[in-house]
Amino acid sequence: MLLRLFRVNDPYRLLGIFAVLVAASLWFFIDPVGLTLNELKSIVLGESLNDGKSLYAELFTSTPPLAGWFSGWIEFVFGRSLTARHVISLVIIFFQGSFFAILLINNKAQNENTYLPALIFGILCLFSFDMLSLSGELLASTFLLFALNNLFKEIEFRIQQDSTLLNLGIYLGIASLFVFSYAVFLPGTLVILIIFTRTTIRKILLLLFGFVLPHFLLMTFYFTKGDFNFLWNNFYSGNEWLVDNSISLWAMVCLSAIPIVYFLLSLVMVNREARLTKYQSQLLQVMFLWLGIAISEIALAGKMTPARVVTFAPPLAYFTSHYLLLIRRKWIGELMLWIFIGGIVSSSYLTRYGKIASINYSGLFFKESSYANRIKDKKVLVLGVDWGLYQENKLASYFYDWSLSKEYFENPDYFENVVLVEQSFSEDTPEVIVDKNNLMGKVMLQNPGLKQKYTRNGDLYILK
Repeated sequence: MLLRLFRVNDPYRLLGIFAVLVAASLWFFIDPVGLTLNELKSIVLGESLNDGKSLYAELFTSTPPLAGWFSGWIEFVFGRSLTARHVISLVIIFFQGSFFAILLINNKAQNENTYLPALIFGILCLFSFDMLSLSGELLASTFLLFALNNLFKEIEFRIQQDSTLLNLGIYLGIASLFVFSYAVFLPGTLVILIIFTRTTIRKILLLLFGFVLPHFLLMTFYFTKGDFNFLWNNFYSGNEWLVDNSISLWAMVCLSAIPIVYFLLSLVMVNREARLTKYQSQLLQVMFLWLGIAISEIALAGKMTPARVVTFAPPLAYFTSHYLLLIRRKWIGELMLWIFIGGIVSSSYLTRYGKIASINYSGLFFKESSYANRIKDKKVLVLGVDWGLYQENKLASYFYDWSLSKEYFENPDYFENVVLVEQSFSEDTPEVIVDKNNLMGKVMLQNPGLKQKYTRNGDLYILK
């Protein structure tokens, strides 16, 4: 019934798809998992920005600017509400799935004009509970879809225009300002264009100009403020690559078992049964290469979590929907769709309650702070990594990301470091400083005024 229902080219079927997504994710709203580390970091960042701090100059973080500012807007409107964030995420997933299906219809990428890819896309984005996190990856993937739409148009020779390549570059540039490692899609897109289009130097320069334009505007904005060095050191130089994963590769393979099986089945079916035009064959190869680019981005950037693989959804939805549409016996197609939906939703809930031993989600959550019972509703500075303390406290001073901040405390002999710490404390004074490695002792030797303001109690400095 589902396959027959969503196979029809009727925009009103999208309402049914939205109802299916709501039903599939409903229990995550009824019994939410709790605050993940990335969600806590986003909340703390948003609160700090709404306290009037300037990103990078007065808040040391490698978070991309659009993701950071968006966190501030969400925190300003919804506070620390996780439910509001998850509802917005579900709406974005529905929009992306709908746009992707319309993208395939408009570009005649499949033999049938159908909204089935929207359903497959939405279900794929519910394969883990943290896909509902309002992450930079989810926001950036929206612009990657816009870029993919322009890429399809450029491959179709009849519609080649300069604005298409320019917009393609701009969308890729905006995506990289949400997730910096998505810059990998630029060389990947360039390779696709070289393979499938009549690429000239002029077209390549248009693409590059479009990509660089958002970054140029960002740099110009910070340069006029006199904060370009902070932008460069914290965002461009501060973003690390090949970072350790938050969840193991084997756990991701187990979690993605059903999408992987359907992808392999689709490759076999498409190779045997599909009767595609030359243009459709090119788009199929493009989607395969797009999946390869997405895998490369994960491999190079690291930090793998289920929410990070949202870029896999478009190509997997494309191939899976192809497979289901090519099944000749309708009852088998219907059965395979129900197995796909039921299997993904079931495994998502089983892993949410820890029922699959091979999948360990502990890396997605912050550890409970040993000071949680002693420090509540305070403005806190942690000289180290203890994110659990911010669950019931707010960040004070500029020092959000310890990997970017530690040099100011480990090298207090530099005059610039002493001045910046003093400026930070004077503008946003911490009520409690957690200092397990006695770094504040060296800082206070260079700035006796700070020593007079605080009383030390073990690892804690408490404002008098």
